[in-house]
Amino acid sequence: MSLVISLHAGQGSTLPKPAVAQAVLVVGKGVEGDRHFGKHPDRAVLITGRASYQLAERAGIRLPLGALGENILSDLDPHLLGPGARLQVGTALLELTTVCTVCSSLSVFDLRLPRVLLGGRGLYARVLQGGVVRVGDAVQVLSAQTA
Repeated sequence: MSLVISLHAGQGSTLPKPAVAQAVLVVGKGVEGDRHFGKHPDRAVLITGRASYQLAERAGIRLPLGALGENILSDLDPHLLGPGARLQVGTALLELTTVCTVCSSLSVFDLRLPRVLLGGRGLYARVLQGGVVRVGDAVQVLSAQTA
């Protein structure tokens, strides 16, 4: 069973994104209190797996949690599922949409980081059913992909 390791939301544009104890996810909007709330329904929530942090560590780059701008950090690697997968996280239902691009803002930690994480930063998700997510909640894969 996969679990939520940490949750992050914040209004500022600086990284790392601040940790929160719980996140309220709203259909079509994303995470309440996050700077991306209500801006793009298909990119409402960024889900990152521990594997992304491990990839950086293998390159000698140690990062604080929230450094990748994620909203949800899990021990499940979303890249193994890909777009279309549906996840039950806490009481929220999410559908993975697209791979998150790596932007230059990650260079604040290490100039190599955008290259190291190319294609491996995390996946965006849309909120299909709103709900509350807490650290320690289960992340259940409901379907690997949808039509």
